[in-house]
Amino acid sequence: MSFSRRSSKWANSALVVTVSSKDFESLNFHGALAGVDFQRELEQRAAVMGGGNFVVPVQTVTDFLEERTSGMCLPQSSYRLGVKASNLHELFPAHITKALQDSILMFEKELPGFISKEALLHGVETRTSSPVQIPRNSTTFESTDLKGLYPVGEGAGFAGGIVSAAVDGLYAGFAAAKNLGLITADIESLLGKAQNSGIAKY
Repeated sequence: MSFSRRSSKWANSALVVTVSSKDFESLNFHGALAGVDFQRELEQRAAVMGGGNFVVPVQTVTDFLEERTSGMCLPQSSYRLGVKASNLHELFPAHITKALQDSILMFEKELPGFISKEALLHGVETRTSSPVQIPRNSTTFESTDLKGLYPVGEGAGFAGGIVSAAVDGLYAGFAAAKNLGLITADIESLLGKAQNSGIAKY
């Protein structure tokens, strides 16, 4: 991490993989809170790998790609509570490890130097978006269980960041306005008119 002033010698990035109910079911987690159980399982695995006391399991990027154990002489880390060489490639279900490996190789094509024996992967990032999704109608965006409630954005499980939450909110707002009879056009035609008139550019 680079901490609040962004002035340390480290840079960081999170590698994120999409997971679904199929992933939860592969570990025998079912029901509305299966995503929470899946999240907890990965966090517990990481805690065990680190040996406790908030020590984080790490592996060099090159060793993660080769699926081999990193030596005890690890590159320095910005994580203050300590790190421990571990087999992060064994932490995740195999298809998630493969997706992470593929993304690292893709990063290397776009940003040569991304793959380095000096780069450390720290496990595990599990808090990128809500592990629970509130059911809603895909057309009206209204809750399937409570009339007048519009579950939107990150907390409701429909976004994973600021931009995607804003886009989800935009679509939900238009859907709500249409449900209330405030507009009759669909969002695409309204956005197209705004762009053509010079009000919005995207």
